[in-house]
Amino acid sequence: MSGPRSSSRRRRFRMGAVLLATVLFTVLALRLMLPSGTTGSSSGSSSGGTTLTGGTAHDVVTLTIASPKTGTTAVEVRLTPREGIGTTGAATVVTVSAVLPTAGHAVPDHTAVRTANDRYQVASLPLMMTGRWEFLVDIDIDIDGQGRDDHLVFPLTLTR
Repeated sequence: MSGPRSSSRRRRFRMGAVLLATVLFTVLALRLMLPSGTTGSSSGSSSGGTTLTGGTAHDVVTLTIASPKTGTTAVEVRLTPREGIGTTGAATVVTVSAVLPTAGHAVPDHTAVRTANDRYQVASLPLMMTGRWEFLVDIDIDIDGQGRDDHLVFPLTLTR
């Protein structure tokens, strides 16, 4: 007589497992849709922008996307030299581009304009659709003839 009861238990167990998997998948999908940075922290600014923080062995790099939605947006890169490593005044070139790998879209490199001490800005970076973008930041620094080339990737999901 354990046959029908055992079958009923298995069916309830399977239903519970499917329900649990559905809930976990939904939570994971919602988490992936929220803006985040994998190399550091992410926060929204009071003006609606998003700030992502990462770094290299030499600098803490802060990327601020003024309008994290489809269309064009200004992007600012701030370099903060790590303790004991001075780069202020060095010949620095910062370029920013963006890639949406899932759709095959890419924004060509934009050379950022130095706006203040260790701050660089791209006035208009086009983002043509929603999805998980990767903002690519290249930092080329020449200190006394010694070149250094750092590359960072800041992922950010655009939902609108």
